[in-house]
Amino acid sequence: MSAGCDNCYALTLSKRLKAMGSPKYQNDGDPRTSGPGFGLTVHPHALTVPLKWRTPRTVFVNSMSDLLHARVSLDYVRQVFEVMAATPQHTYQVADQAGPAVAAGRRPPAVA
Repeated sequence: MSAGCDNCYALTLSKRLKAMGSPKYQNDGDPRTSGPGFGLTVHPHALTVPLKWRTPRTVFVNSMSDLLHARVSLDYVRQVFEVMAATPQHTYQVADQAGPAVAAGRRPPAVA
């Protein structure tokens, strides 16, 4: 866990969202490093949502996670970037722990 995680709002918010019954936050994380509702979970069904929007939007892709986390498959990351490339009318914000990911050799995939 990086020093940036010490004051992470997502950890507190995920616990609250789990308690409220939010379906996306029912997967518990490792209690040593995260906690209730904060287990690594991907939502492939959400990838097609931006394709349906008619007007431009700003999208915070993963405000509660790290897209380049070591346990997120590169195939899934590639799918996320493909959707972003296919919908240039939207503005995407991607949160990640880029320093550790890049140092470990993980990089966002090239999208044709």
